[in-house]
Amino acid sequence: MSSPSFATPSSILEEHKHLHHQLDEALASGGKTEASARVVADALLPHFEAEEAYAMPPLGLLEFIADDRPLSGKQMDEAIKMAAQLQAHYEQMIQEHRQIQSALKALASAARQEHKPEVLAFAEALMLHAQNEEQVLYPTTLLIGKYLKLRQMSGQ
Repeated sequence: MSSPSFATPSSILEEHKHLHHQLDEALASGGKTEASARVVADALLPHFEAEEAYAMPPLGLLEFIADDRPLSGKQMDEAIKMAAQLQAHYEQMIQEHRQIQSALKALASAARQEHKPEVLAFAEALMLHAQNEEQVLYPTTLLIGKYLKLRQMSGQ
């Protein structure tokens, strides 16, 4: 797919960047914590790539939609396609969250045992991040796709 004519909100990209940085620190922490962080990284990094490819970019249209600003047919088509891709992979994305959550629990346990509070805080923050995606961000992307489909059907 070519580059979309809209982008993932910068706040989400910055949060992902911050989480990557914290993961890098955990990966350099040594001991059981580092080994547990490797399991998290193996599950998390491809998941973030999928999110940034199709689950999050439609959220960049929220301000336009909320303000009733016009969208091009190309923007609507791309967002609808991405939302459909998320819908098609929804169960897989949720299952990946379960795998990541399991790995994060092991990471939190190792960080507790090895007295690494920064890594423990990272594991807890990433668990909340995944919960926010499941409860707010993914459903919002799906709603954006449905809304834009309805707009197209009504000729707007």
